[in-house]
Amino acid sequence: MPAVSARARDPGDTGEATSSSAPPALPASGLGRREALGTAAALTAGLLSAPAFEARAEDDSKPSTSRPSADYTARGPYGVKRLPKLEHTCVSCFPRCVGDACLLSIDAYVPTPPPVLPDAMFPLVGAVSGDGDVPGDAPRARGPYPLAVFTAGFLVDAEQYASYARRLCSWGYVVLQYNKRENVAGNALDDVVSAAMIRDLIGWAQSDVLLGQLVDTAGDDKNAGVYLVGHSRGGKISALEAVEDPRVRAACLLDPVDNTVYAPLGAGFPSALAAMRERGDGGPPLVVVGGERGGDCAPGGANYLDFARAASGDSWGVEIAGAGHFQFLDNATFVQRAVCEEGRASESEVRGVSQALMVAHAETVFRGAARDAALRDTLRRLEDEFGDASGRKTENAPWTVLRGLT
Repeated sequence: MPAVSARARDPGDTGEATSSSAPPALPASGLGRREALGTAAALTAGLLSAPAFEARAEDDSKPSTSRPSADYTARGPYGVKRLPKLEHTCVSCFPRCVGDACLLSIDAYVPTPPPVLPDAMFPLVGAVSGDGDVPGDAPRARGPYPLAVFTAGFLVDAEQYASYARRLCSWGYVVLQYNKRENVAGNALDDVVSAAMIRDLIGWAQSDVLLGQLVDTAGDDKNAGVYLVGHSRGGKISALEAVEDPRVRAACLLDPVDNTVYAPLGAGFPSALAAMRERGDGGPPLVVVGGERGGDCAPGGANYLDFARAASGDSWGVEIAGAGHFQFLDNATFVQRAVCEEGRASESEVRGVSQALMVAHAETVFRGAARDAALRDTLRRLEDEFGDASGRKTENAPWTVLRGLT
């Protein structure tokens, strides 16, 4: 079997793009970056309701009947149910936010177990197996499930990450995505309040009459605990909560961004990188996936390279060659594409690599999958799909492994 062709790299490198093509210029307008993103958020609300987007949604209500495997590049063995829209008010956030500013609009995805096979209903005497739902892994077949909370980037609609929620849920995780009531017109919530909202959301899920029966956020079972996933500013907020909340056992940061000139260090805007370093051990294990062409949206000194370097020793870090900051989304808007540079990588490649690593990392923490093998095998499968599958180190390798391979 060919070796993984991705080259190893020190996360302390600058991460500057080497492509000879010049980055696309921003539109000639008087809008600042935050104002442009505010416009993107407004446009997104209209774009997401378009018939084309509705047609893209797939029906995952029926569980997969195929035999589960460790192929984390594919959909998992569970069916996916998306619950009706939920709302929750972050009471613990008061008085840092008041009124509608504390209100969260929530999309919950819950797994439905695969059907029980006839052989499991009538097992042979002396046979050793699971309960038939997931061979050899009975404890995870029907719950409790780990709780995953996905935090979107600044003014990015949670719906633009729906494929991530569905993929993770299909592997047996209850996934919450949420939107906050914020905008650039004086109603932007600071990072301290945003992290508190995640903390409050975890407690709400455990106490909810339905979700509370499906998750165990603080138990001793190997399936118990919380998995945080975040993109851009959402990655930073997830990291802030991960280092403080003992219920969080792992996190996935997608092109995370710490303090920048657009969100400088100050009251309510602490540095997640500093919090990770001050903890000493870096916090729970991370998988950090970064886009090589983040540009000004994910500048050096505050981007994925720095998060990978500050993470705990058992963390993973992968850089996707030619990936722009908003190419992680399911359907970036025109304004989002104009605000942040795009690279040569395709959106399907960026999402495919990110989602496979997100699942593989979670399965090693919550399900006991062998960590080194999970990363190597996942990268090998991704290379079969997106790389040249030759095992050779090439100039256009689809990714760079920053850390994790031993």
